[in-house]
Amino acid sequence: MRSFVSLVALGALLAGCGGGPETVPAPTTPRTLQAMPETVWVQPGQAGSVAFLVLGPTNAPLPGAPVSFSIEDDPATAGTEAQGATLAATTTSADASGVATAHLTAGLPTVFRVRATTADAVAEVVVIVAAGLVSSVDVAPFFAAPARAAAVATTIQILFFDNGSCGAISARHPPQPARTMRSLPAASAVSRFQYVSTAVGNAIVGRAIDARGAVVALGCVDLPGPTLVAGVNVEVALPLDDAGPDPTGTFSATTSLAVTPAIPAADAIAAAWRDLTDCPLDPAQRWLDVTSDALGSTSDVGAALAALRGAFITGPDGSATACRGPRTASDEVSADAVALGLFGTPTPQPILSLEAAADDAAHLFDALQVRSTLVVRAGATEGALDVTHTLDTVVFQRGDRTSEVALEPLGLPELVTTMNATVREPGTLVLPERGFTLRLGTAARNGFGALALVPRGLPGDAPNVVAALAGLAQDETGATHGCDALDGALCPRLGKAAGCLAAACDQGLDALAKRLDASFTTADGDGYDLYLAGAAPLLDTHGNGLADRLGDLQLAGQAGAWTVELRPRSGQRALSASWEAIRVGN
Repeated sequence: MRSFVSLVALGALLAGCGGGPETVPAPTTPRTLQAMPETVWVQPGQAGSVAFLVLGPTNAPLPGAPVSFSIEDDPATAGTEAQGATLAATTTSADASGVATAHLTAGLPTVFRVRATTADAVAEVVVIVAAGLVSSVDVAPFFAAPARAAAVATTIQILFFDNGSCGAISARHPPQPARTMRSLPAASAVSRFQYVSTAVGNAIVGRAIDARGAVVALGCVDLPGPTLVAGVNVEVALPLDDAGPDPTGTFSATTSLAVTPAIPAADAIAAAWRDLTDCPLDPAQRWLDVTSDALGSTSDVGAALAALRGAFITGPDGSATACRGPRTASDEVSADAVALGLFGTPTPQPILSLEAAADDAAHLFDALQVRSTLVVRAGATEGALDVTHTLDTVVFQRGDRTSEVALEPLGLPELVTTMNATVREPGTLVLPERGFTLRLGTAARNGFGALALVPRGLPGDAPNVVAALAGLAQDETGATHGCDALDGALCPRLGKAAGCLAAACDQGLDALAKRLDASFTTADGDGYDLYLAGAAPLLDTHGNGLADRLGDLQLAGQAGAWTVELRPRSGQRALSASWEAIRVGN
């Protein structure tokens, strides 16, 4: 009974509030705005208006809908500066026909856009502010023969640039024009542009697009204003030429370079390392040579040591060689023989390994890879490209062994260069000559250890190699090594107190390490020591309109080619090299 009374009371309450069910308003969104028309013409300093039709969710006009207006001054859109144009009001409501009108006053000659916004809808009208007379232009693009693109193009984009020129526009990467871009079926791509001023020149860009969205043909024509006839429709032909893959992006490049014939630096580096082992009493002879140099010939100890050095060996032709023998000129056991005895028998393996390492030094530059990064950006004009080329790494190779040397940590002054490049049809990137400070010798010094020393159980750099060699020398008891062992073996024979050679020995070993390192610098240049100029085919391996590769070393006839100038301190070489580059990212 209580439930029934409650229901009756609720019904009475609802009836007292107006009776019957509440009326729900019809939805007014989503909305659509239509420009009426999309382009208008106003004389400079004169009044004009733009209109938009507001449609509701059923595509019926929507009277009373509030609409906001703004003049768009987008820096990314070419030539859209308002130049003093103003709106009479920035808001209004659609009239009984669903039309919202914005009134404006034009400023100086220009092209700009008025944007209308209502709820979730946005639309724009292009306003042409031009003095004098105007014409209309029908743009008729066509494929220039021979045209591969004609068979695959599905859409043609037409972009009209008021007061523009083709020389200032990249057709592949054009800016957004003030006028709305037209996108039309390739089979019937003719489009009319109204209110074209006869007082200024204009540029018209065409881009043919295939089903994948790739640009397959490009074109641009200049349209001088004086060629137009006021009030008369003019037809303009727009030829489209086949376009190769888009080369813009970042690429990782690999250059295969063989420096043949060998530069003198290769022989100089090999000779410096061979000096450690190329005489019968080495490395003892070389050890004493640098110790004697540190003593100086005028010191008492230096003179005494010089008298105890081995006599130079006579070669097969009867002339003296640079190698010393086990006996002095007075037929005593030479200091060289004594020092060699400190290394014991058989000859330690590290000493034997040095000869092979020296042979590697002679062939350091026979097979190189130079790895670099190419960043390709669209230039300011059609066909122009801005390229940044950065040297990253040099890879040294000997047999199946490689050594990679990163160049940036070496602090080299000019590893990066910029240039203006071009695309030569059919689809070839052309890079002009530019110079770098490669410093091939400095890189080789840093790579020699990993390539030739460490694989043979030796330390990876000259100072540690020299220290390790000296450390192999020891007295009969094995209690002293290196310079201490040399001092203990020779100072008594020189008639000098213990320690007579210690300082000179240390200085000599330091000088020897520096001499080995200095041998590499002969492969460096004093200024730009690497010049590259070249070209590579643009290869679209994924069919997306982008150049995925610049050349391919594995495909016959498809590798890129450099002309190379290598400018070490001696032995300049003019070379050729093959290269490829693979796109990094999208």
